[in-house]
Amino acid sequence: MTASDVRWSCSAQIDLLGFSNHLMVANWDIRTQTGGQAIERLSSLEEAIRLFEKEKTLYPDLYPSGLQYRRFNDAIFLGIDAEYLAPPTGQTKLTGGYSFDQLLKLYPGEGQTIIEGTTAESGGDVAKFLGLVARIHQYINEHERTNSFPGCRTVVASGLRKCFSDRKGDDDFFSANLSVSAAFEAAQQGSPAGLRGNDLYVEDDVAMAISYCEPGRAILGFSKFFRTDSPITNPYQYNHAQEGTVYLSPSSWTVSEPIMLDIMKKRLVFRSLNPTVLTNLQMFKDYQQLATRPEANETYKRISDSFYASTPSLDDVNNWAANVAVTAGSFMTYPFLFLTFSLDIDYSKFFKD
Repeated sequence: MTASDVRWSCSAQIDLLGFSNHLMVANWDIRTQTGGQAIERLSSLEEAIRLFEKEKTLYPDLYPSGLQYRRFNDAIFLGIDAEYLAPPTGQTKLTGGYSFDQLLKLYPGEGQTIIEGTTAESGGDVAKFLGLVARIHQYINEHERTNSFPGCRTVVASGLRKCFSDRKGDDDFFSANLSVSAAFEAAQQGSPAGLRGNDLYVEDDVAMAISYCEPGRAILGFSKFFRTDSPITNPYQYNHAQEGTVYLSPSSWTVSEPIMLDIMKKRLVFRSLNPTVLTNLQMFKDYQQLATRPEANETYKRISDSFYASTPSLDDVNNWAANVAVTAGSFMTYPFLFLTFSLDIDYSKFFKD
């Protein structure tokens, strides 16, 4: 085995919750009405694949290079390689340093531009990948919610992959791939280990990869915030809204604690992230260019400017939410907390609606 046939990869497992239990209720007879309902749940997975395959054909720049995917029973597995993010020999995690050559590519010398095959380019691919995964996750959960089903849980992890040829001589992405193993094992540990409900969990090294793509990192920073139903304002304090202003529904925001799992004798850290925010990662290049468009308005400029502002603290966000008696466009203070790029929307119309 040589270093040239080993890749750093990230993989996602999107798994329908309670599918086996659903079949058990039907006594494993898919010919019954209940059994048929269980099988019908698979249609949301197939429809999600159909939607992104069509979009990928029309708008390939939205997608990372080398995207791999496969549906297996009640789960979808997706993955990509990001070879220019491979850690040095002897390490398996990105955190911990790069070779001098990689640093030169990450920070070009004076008068140079970032070329293909850089950490920033690979980080952008990981950002697009996670954005797509979040959109699929959201789409399936919405479909499941409509039919009163429990939804899906998504786990995204990273790891090294040995390029492995199948019997036809084709590279089989899902064989000899430790990122797939890590995602699967984490999902298997499930609720008892802290991976609860129909949420999306991302291993820290995947987030680290995105951090080498600055616009992706700016969006990712907001994905740790979750809106809750608990008000942080005093319900007995009335504030009169001036003409032309609105009061948004009082709410608070929270940040999930990291979840540490022991997988294959390694300690991995996962975090529950906000999939609504993550959906924007596929369009980081579009958001970057908003302010330069001929039709750019104040809203576009505010979105573009958000790439050059530091991620706010939890206190900053909650203090803003408690005092959001401003114009109807006040959400543009933190636009990525509210923008979402759903899987079933037409990309060409996104900025026109």
